[in-house]
Amino acid sequence: MATEQSSRGGGNGFLYFAIGALIVAVAVLGWMFYGGGLGNQTPTESAIERSADAIGDAADDVSDSVRDAARDAPAPQPAPAAPAQPTNPG
Repeated sequence: MATEQSSRGGGNGFLYFAIGALIVAVAVLGWMFYGGGLGNQTPTESAIERSADAIGDAADDVSDSVRDAARDAPAPQPAPAAPAQPTNPG
C-alpha cells in the first residue's frame, strides 16, 4: 500500500518573510536614530544648549543697546542752586 504524499506546503513562507523584513527595518531605524546615523558626524545640540545660546545672544544685544543709549544720552546737568533763606534776627 502506497501512501500518497501531499505536495501542499505551508502557506507561511510569505508571512515569515514579511515579519523578517519588518524586524530588519525596525533594527535599521533604531540604529539610525539611537547611535549610527548614516554620516551624522557632528554632535547635535540639545534644545537646552540652543536656548542658552539664544539667551546669551539676547543679553549681548540688550547690553549693546544700553551702551548705545548711554553714549547718546545728554550729559547730566547740575541741579539749580536753592535760593538763600533769609535769616530773621530776632
